[in-house]
Amino acid sequence: MDVGMQLGQSQRLEQTVSPQMLQSIAILQKNSLELETAIKQEVESNPLLELDDDIPDEVPADAAENEPDYAQDSDEGAGKEMDFERGTLEDSADTDYDIYENSSGEDWAKRLEDGASDVDAPFKDLNYAAPDPDEVWDRPQKDRDASLQDRLLDQLREWNGTRELMDQLLKAGCTEKRFRELVEYLIDSLDENGFLQSADEGAMAKVLADNDRFIVEIERVLRNELPLESASLPVAEAIHVLQTFKPRGIGARNLQESFLIQALAYDDFPELAIKILRDHYEDLMALRYGKIAKDAAVSTEAVQQAVASLSRLAPHPGLQISASPTQVKAADMSVVFKNGRYEVECFKPPVQKRLRINKTYAKMLDNKGLSKSDRDYIQSNLVKANDFIKSLDNRFSTMEQVMRAIVKHQRDFFKKGPAFLKPMILQDIADEVGRDLSTISRVTNGKYVETPYGIFELKQFFTSGVKQAADEVVGSAQILDAIKALVDSEDKKKPLSDQAIAEALLAQGIRVARRTVAKYREEELKILPARFRKQV
Repeated sequence: MDVGMQLGQSQRLEQTVSPQMLQSIAILQKNSLELETAIKQEVESNPLLELDDDIPDEVPADAAENEPDYAQDSDEGAGKEMDFERGTLEDSADTDYDIYENSSGEDWAKRLEDGASDVDAPFKDLNYAAPDPDEVWDRPQKDRDASLQDRLLDQLREWNGTRELMDQLLKAGCTEKRFRELVEYLIDSLDENGFLQSADEGAMAKVLADNDRFIVEIERVLRNELPLESASLPVAEAIHVLQTFKPRGIGARNLQESFLIQALAYDDFPELAIKILRDHYEDLMALRYGKIAKDAAVSTEAVQQAVASLSRLAPHPGLQISASPTQVKAADMSVVFKNGRYEVECFKPPVQKRLRINKTYAKMLDNKGLSKSDRDYIQSNLVKANDFIKSLDNRFSTMEQVMRAIVKHQRDFFKKGPAFLKPMILQDIADEVGRDLSTISRVTNGKYVETPYGIFELKQFFTSGVKQAADEVVGSAQILDAIKALVDSEDKKKPLSDQAIAEALLAQGIRVARRTVAKYREEELKILPARFRKQV
């Protein structure tokens, strides 16, 4: 057997991405806030980069007065073919991929001289009650981006059980630390509506393999294999503790239990309404008020009054996190209309406008007495600094080019409003600008543009649609607006079914299947079915 060294040839195809290109890709996908952080970190780590103290961070107040206003789309400009004016950014679209190939001849003197300063909230349910002042709970500003699970974990950290409960848990073989882990497991089992969901088959297999008796028991309760009343003390108390957290209704296993949790939290909630929720829930869902009145030995009017009080309850308690303080969106670009043309303008963060090469370190390269190690160190960081600045400029030129293509495809949106948003996919823009699909995805994710109709994330311009006759496609935004308008104007005593909405849309010239109406109503608009919207 020959185990010696051998010499051979082979052919293979592979793609090598340079560190500079990786850096450019990383910067491209950052949003404005992440970009500012990245710039500051680069300045701290690279001595060849610095921030110019002579350029202020904030724009002077009088400069805002010179900002262009949105001009109205006049009839004079409506008939012209849409065009763009050149912006102040250099369009390097054709040289993005080889921008680093010829970097050896960089004019450092010029760089040293010039530097680098070249619906939202989802629709609420129609039966969603207005917030009760007594039920409003404080949400610190630091939690404005926190998820439902994060907020519940914060409440768990602040929760303190009684000494009696801790003693009972220890007798049941559960320490306080273990008990908190059980509550954390339940928090991780919540869906976006705040309801407990059992583990899927894959996760359940791991639970069974771990053979944790309390976790297994929790899953049996969530799968309705074990009544909660028959569960052990640690499991039953863990679910009870979670259900005491806010917003009320969290931690329920179904809508009925969530309604009961919320109703019992009110001191003045009608006893009849609680009785109806507990004992006549199926009749309530079917609106059989006469049967409820007969079984409860009360008048129909009393049942109607009790049912009316249920409007104070939230069918999706987990969605109450949407009432948190509005997150500030920093626009990366703006689209303005003037002189019959749409113009895209990119905004550079103030910290980028101040970014420049450190002259003191760079001039040390002219010192012939500089040691080789020092020269190599400065030269290396100088190349890194210049590549970083190039990546920043490339980010904005790419964003500008993509936004131009979006405006070209979505002209009706900018002329008439969001309802006229046309169906469009990422591939349409990728073909338009000649870029890879992944590049378009990075540009549109987390980037915002200021328009005459508000600030929009770029990915909001990409929507699906429903095909009509003669290869015509109606955008989902137009369909959603039409459905919401129909529900808002319906007779509340005879609400429109999904089929009735589909027929009404057809009368408007929009052909949509009933199941599509149901999907848009439930998933996008968060509107309850007709039987739940009915008012007696």
